[in-house]
Amino acid sequence: MTQFLARQVTLVWCILIFLTLVSLIATHSGMSGVLANGLILSAAFAKGHWMLMDFLKLREAPAGWTATFHVWLTLVTLAPWAIAAFPLFRG
Repeated sequence: MTQFLARQVTLVWCILIFLTLVSLIATHSGMSGVLANGLILSAAFAKGHWMLMDFLKLREAPAGWTATFHVWLTLVTLAPWAIAAFPLFRG
């Protein structure tokens, strides 16, 4: 592994740890509701994106595969938030 690649992987790993801490702080700080869910799911989306792109090497994959996984990741993270927020939009 080249030194540049090792630094890039380390940087991504640090970002993933930071996003995990953001999620933990949001859940343990007493935040509740749609805002907390949105924060946690946004962190989960970012973590999923970096895992797909850097650790699973999706950057080098054909565009169709990258788009498929991004659509899947978006649906997986938006669906729980939309279900939680639905009662607020009903009025």
